[in-house]
Amino acid sequence: MSWSVNDIMNFYKFQLRKNQAGSISATDLFYAWNPEQYMYHNDIVGRWQKNSNNKTGMNIGLIQNETILTDLAPFTITTPIAISSGNAPKPTGFIYTADLRRNGKKITHITPDQISEVNESVIDPPSEADTTYYYTEYEGYYYLLPNNMTGNVTLDYVAACTDIVWGYTFDGNGRQVYNPATSVQPQWNQNTIIEITKRVLTSFGISFKDKDFEEAGRSAQNTGN
Repeated sequence: MSWSVNDIMNFYKFQLRKNQAGSISATDLFYAWNPEQYMYHNDIVGRWQKNSNNKTGMNIGLIQNETILTDLAPFTITTPIAISSGNAPKPTGFIYTADLRRNGKKITHITPDQISEVNESVIDPPSEADTTYYYTEYEGYYYLLPNNMTGNVTLDYVAACTDIVWGYTFDGNGRQVYNPATSVQPQWNQNTIIEITKRVLTSFGISFKDKDFEEAGRSAQNTGN
């Protein structure tokens, strides 16, 4: 079973007590752990490349990396999107397009400068009857061809991660007590949660001026251990 946000908090409290470095609050955890998970998320999503940097050669990156695909599985979502005036709006939290389909048929990606060329094609023009579909991706939506389509398309996409929150109530002495009902748990698998948790030691090391924490966090960032 993956660590809860309370397990993460207890890990840091254990480390801090062991080093006599002080204590942390729910706010400290929020501002230390969440930026690190976003950086980690951005790092592995950034490897989702279809070609090498010179645009030649075989596909590389996330598309061929099962480890990264597994890491991102909690954030990889399939959802139908209603078409409106030839466009399909991107969902909230969208980061990266994995696949776009129409009735199980792949919709081919084109760039904006290819729209007129595709529309004028005599070989594979956009056609609902022939199930020949194209899309161009803009910031908040997909422009679809043929542009008179109605109904839905199906999108597979990578979503952003969600901030973890260590929720709490107060006991009779005014101390914070963990409350799972108001907490937001990490979405990652167990190994990734532990890696991110170790990376965050760098932030706490800087905050508490503790070189041991900094070195442990740097080691996790550089080697994954």
